[in-house]
Amino acid sequence: MSQPTDEPMIRFAGEWIPAHDAWKKMETATVVVDHIDRFNTDFPHLSSPRTRDVVPLVRRRLKDIELYLPRKIEYADIAPDAIRMLATTSPEDVVDALAEQFDTPLSLDQLIQIAGEKAYLGALQREAVEFDANRISAEQTSQLWNELQRPAPGGGLWSAKKVQHLLADGTLKITPRDPAAATPS
Repeated sequence: MSQPTDEPMIRFAGEWIPAHDAWKKMETATVVVDHIDRFNTDFPHLSSPRTRDVVPLVRRRLKDIELYLPRKIEYADIAPDAIRMLATTSPEDVVDALAEQFDTPLSLDQLIQIAGEKAYLGALQREAVEFDANRISAEQTSQLWNELQRPAPGGGLWSAKKVQHLLADGTLKITPRDPAAATPS
């Protein structure tokens, strides 16, 4: 497939592929590079220049992946309602309510485009806090959100680590264990 379509696409090796096909591969690459980084940090005497150089290289390449999202939906009248609803309602219920109220079918991706990532993450953080209070683990929350096909910021699948970061401060800024290990020497 060489041209983007109406679904989210990622350019990989010069070819456009459906984003849902790439997320799992990107998540796997992220997990692998995290393990290599941990190995380099915990066992520096066993690491090589190649294993030390690959970590920042792969992380940079994963950040530089080009993403194509179909045209941004222009629903200016819906945005304030979507943001307000996300403050108290699950994203799926907001999609249903907006579709009924405005007679406009929306996908979850379109809702995020309309309301913004901040409102979307706020809804997820609120839900994660509620789950945590009910003794639902971060791992169980990530499994549920993956089953609901809720997009994780930055792509990939939800993981317990992403849910824990969302619970901690409402963001998904994941920092390396050792900042010196994440920079090339």
